[in-house]
Amino acid sequence: MKQTLLTCAFLTCASIAAAEGIKVENAYVPIAPPSAMSHAAYMTLENTGEITRSLIGVSAKGYGMTHLHESKETDGVAVMSMLHQLDIASGQSVALKPGSFHVMLMRPKGPIALGDGVALTLSFANGEEIAVTAIVKERDTGS
Repeated sequence: MKQTLLTCAFLTCASIAAAEGIKVENAYVPIAPPSAMSHAAYMTLENTGEITRSLIGVSAKGYGMTHLHESKETDGVAVMSMLHQLDIASGQSVALKPGSFHVMLMRPKGPIALGDGVALTLSFANGEEIAVTAIVKERDTGS
């Protein structure tokens, strides 16, 4: 019973993180085959502050490299490109989701399993960082 309560508390805390003017919700990494050389992380970023905030990087414990990416379809072809900055306007939310904005997690140093937590650090242009734990969940569709 205690283990179940602790797990529920961890998952609740891991799904919401906040810093001055930025709230991060529902951070997750879809499960991938053990041989996968990259994973993706998704979440929703809400700017509750009064000025635009710019996400300029993400680091991930257990990965050799990370990048902010955007997936979109251009002339019927799926294209993924690296982003140097993701702006979140005051009072707005940006969803990092399959087929859109996401964090590419490359060169995993080990396998991930359902229920694991992936430690992410979001870096903003003003120097602020937010620690987020993305929970490994079943895969949805998209990239």
